[in-house]
Amino acid sequence: MIMAKTTCISVYEHDRLKLGETEQFLPEHLSLLQQYLGDNDTEVFPYYQLINNGVKFKQYVGVLCVGNLQIEVLPKIEKQVAKGEEGTWRNHLLEMLRAVFKLQTRTPSNADQAMRESAILDVFLMKFLNEVEALLHKGLIKTYRKTEENRTSMKGKLVFSKHLTKNYVHKERFYVNYTTYDRNHILNCILYKALKLVSHIAMNSYTQCRAKTMSFEFPELNDIAVDDALFERLTFDRKSEDYRTAIDIARLILLRYMPDQLKRGKHVLALMFDMNKLWEEYVFVILRRSLREEYNVSAQKVKRFWESSFCTKVIRPDIVISDKSGKPVCVLDTKWKCPAVGEPPGDADLKQMYVYHKYWGVKRTALLYPSTKDDELSGYFQSGYFAETPDNSDKLSCSKIYLSLSILKNSQNECLKLLICNAEGEQTGVEDVAASKQVASVEYYSVSGIKNAEPVDGVNIKVVRYTDGSLQTSKFVK
Repeated sequence: MIMAKTTCISVYEHDRLKLGETEQFLPEHLSLLQQYLGDNDTEVFPYYQLINNGVKFKQYVGVLCVGNLQIEVLPKIEKQVAKGEEGTWRNHLLEMLRAVFKLQTRTPSNADQAMRESAILDVFLMKFLNEVEALLHKGLIKTYRKTEENRTSMKGKLVFSKHLTKNYVHKERFYVNYTTYDRNHILNCILYKALKLVSHIAMNSYTQCRAKTMSFEFPELNDIAVDDALFERLTFDRKSEDYRTAIDIARLILLRYMPDQLKRGKHVLALMFDMNKLWEEYVFVILRRSLREEYNVSAQKVKRFWESSFCTKVIRPDIVISDKSGKPVCVLDTKWKCPAVGEPPGDADLKQMYVYHKYWGVKRTALLYPSTKDDELSGYFQSGYFAETPDNSDKLSCSKIYLSLSILKNSQNECLKLLICNAEGEQTGVEDVAASKQVASVEYYSVSGIKNAEPVDGVNIKVVRYTDGSLQTSKFVK
């Protein structure tokens, strides 16, 4: 069967896509999106809402396969990228998905060109195929299952009551109950169903052929109906634990797929991700990897905030960084917003961070924003009713930190550690001791780790090297 050519268009979070704005988006695609929405409230449905002759996307990013059209919803920060650097955050979105979902970082060289236009979808499909391939090499698990049927030969136990009822005329048959040990396991059935779907929805021939080849290695299995309840009932043991990742991706694919009942290529598949949660999880993964030698990084730690005889309210910061003894050092809150550099934090955000100061007993809090350039807006809570000391010597710092691609990609970057964990101007050495040492050199670095001859506009890292081999590091904003 010759498949219709698939086209791809790109939009951004919160963008509108209307009929007539692009020749690829046709009335049949809008009709499919309306069917996929179904009876859901357009205001509550997470991916998009219907507008006049079109749709408006929300804070979810990813890919929508609508028939022969693939709609890539990209992060809104891509709009701030300089001319000539288009696609920077599109590629970074793939890095975020790979880091958070532990997907493979490279694709086979002979598939790179074919997968370039459909990377967001195919990075999940390739991960699924790799997991299934590994399971096939190990051998699919088997299970015992009971079967009760009419047969022309005796096998197992004769069900005498049903045998008399059903075989009164057909004396040559036996109604029996027997046990079979084979690969018709529920987990294998799910993988097989997902493989057949992958061969149908993949945009490039490499992925299609690979999925079809793997499906031929499966034995004849039952065609099962899948829903949320089925996946909730699944349990994994020592033999089936290796299936967990493949089943998780299969669930993602199968439950977000609306099949075409008439088999005319009019299906819908949504692989969409909440950008607020994705940004939070990605920053957590990067910080945990970067700071693991000196700090413990925890996500969503809960403390009781208010309670009554009827209910309890809790506070739950996105990220808490503690030293190796368990003492909190810094509390971070991720924000998927694009505020102007130098714009002060909102009142609600400042009040939220002040509560984190009090409940976790830290001097350093920060709001983390995505950006195309590293920068920081540092500030302190002023003395008042809850002041720590009258002279404000024990200052509570709250900063807005703008994190770029370069600093996040370099997980071993020492500048990232200083930017997150040290307050502005805080030094790792002691001034009175340092005064008696002889300075060997003074170096300046950007927060992305680039060495500069002199301080540049924005956040700078100053590294003082002494003749005895010791270092003194400080951070300042020019």
